[in-house]
Amino acid sequence: MKNFILVGLMLLCANLFPQVGIDTDTPNGASILDIVSTEKGVLIPRLTSAERDSNLADNDINTVPPNGVVNTDITPGLLIFNTTENAFEYWDGILWRQLFYNTSTTAGNAGAVKIIGQEGPLTLPFISLTHSGSRFGARKEMKFTEDLIFAPAPTTSWPENEQNPWTSEAIYRTSTLTPPGSMNQMGKVWRENPVLGQVHVWRLNVLVGTGPNSSGSLMAVMRNQMSGFEVVDISQIPHGSATGNILTFYFYTIADDASLDPGRGYKLFLASDTDCTVTFKDLTRISLFQD
Repeated sequence: MKNFILVGLMLLCANLFPQVGIDTDTPNGASILDIVSTEKGVLIPRLTSAERDSNLADNDINTVPPNGVVNTDITPGLLIFNTTENAFEYWDGILWRQLFYNTSTTAGNAGAVKIIGQEGPLTLPFISLTHSGSRFGARKEMKFTEDLIFAPAPTTSWPENEQNPWTSEAIYRTSTLTPPGSMNQMGKVWRENPVLGQVHVWRLNVLVGTGPNSSGSLMAVMRNQMSGFEVVDISQIPHGSATGNILTFYFYTIADDASLDPGRGYKLFLASDTDCTVTFKDLTRISLFQD
């Protein structure tokens, strides 16, 4: 009987007082729960990655809902502390995301994403370039028409704030914008990690082939079609590169309003002052630490 009365009083209080206060008689009116303490904190459930994967859901995009999940009751917003990663994580409905990305260590929101070419003529982007007298000929865009192939972790280590890793759209996305003076939409553009002011280093490796007695230069350009800003790097083609030589190019960009979404980014162009063929090998974007 006493237990019945106690439960009844608790239910009555819950209906009469929608705000619950712990160590306070005046809980905040905008909160359902107000905990006051000048000496202690609040601990939420602490799980290892293995415990999280076994009891809630794993972080494999191929097996999470709707393809498979351990706990069908899991809902977006669920919060845990992952003791393996030493970080708060929340469930966004598809994957576990870190609640905060650390800006107090060298890890920060830094990351490296490497796109690699898959051997075979149908999957490696390939372009032919011609010269214009002794000058660089027309620029040609190096396009990717198939899904990108990423080097596996830890070579590819996505920034912690990336919301859609391991997909082409995470770094190479479709833009419906039309550049000034053009009648055509931009199509695919390379995107930076969306943190204003973050510096990015891009490294491009290509395989260049020329005639047996040819020599010259290859120019690589990362261009923001909307603003007209471009970064240029030029590399000398070794004499007689008939069998192919790997050339490396570096670009530095800074994420700002002119280069971030919606729809903005960079296109990759190549030009040469000698006839040659260029085959894509790999492209790496390094997002430097930003505090």
